[in-house]
Amino acid sequence: MITTPNREYNVLFPTLPPGKMRHGDHRFEWTRAEFAEWSEATAVRFGYQVSFEPVGPEDARHGAPSQMAVFSLPAGGAE
Repeated sequence: MITTPNREYNVLFPTLPPGKMRHGDHRFEWTRAEFAEWSEATAVRFGYQVSFEPVGPEDARHGAPSQMAVFSLPAGGAE
């Protein structure tokens, strides 16, 4: 499992300036599309399946505050 903040959700934090990350210790905050692209490519590269789950309450337009990729081996294991 890997989680990351959803950058699209940041607009819903009224005190967060546009373009800023939520915390100073974050190296990146990905959009849902960026996270899906990286996760799917990584799953293919290493022979895993990946599914996605929201973390926190979902906004209809911006998704959840954080996102999670769950990697698992396909039935029968890795090839």
